[in-house]
Amino acid sequence: MMRAMKIKTASAALLSLALIATTAGFAAEKPKKEGAFGKGGGAMLSKEQLRACMNQKTRAAQLDDELGKEQAALVGVKDELARTGEALKLRLEALDRTSAEAVTTYNDESKARDKQIDEYQARVTAFNARVEAMHGEREAYAKACENRRYLEEDEIAIRKGK
Repeated sequence: MMRAMKIKTASAALLSLALIATTAGFAAEKPKKEGAFGKGGGAMLSKEQLRACMNQKTRAAQLDDELGKEQAALVGVKDELARTGEALKLRLEALDRTSAEAVTTYNDESKARDKQIDEYQARVTAFNARVEAMHGEREAYAKACENRRYLEEDEIAIRKGK
């Protein structure tokens, strides 16, 4: 009887140790780290949603760079048009209107500048359309991704190509 009691006590002790070890193992598991877009108070993104958000963010950055370069080019063209406009204005004041050749040359240069202005306007219109598209993409990103949380391990896996 004594022996049966010792076995029960030993079994209970082993069971207690196993239970403690199991719960300690759960407690020792580190919580998964979270990242967030924005303040991060929203719902958790799945890995595929996170991938889509990261791609949208990358596309937006590329589009910002492209639009910045295009805007700088447009400013340069605008400045050149202003310069040539001033030069034509000064030439008109000094133009010998009795010379048909001088008048024809001036008119040809004026028409060439008008053509440049039309091309500039077409570029500005296309640029503005791209800016509007970028605003639409930013709104879509904000709706789908802004203030959403994600697991950092998912982000690392996506960056590694998994």
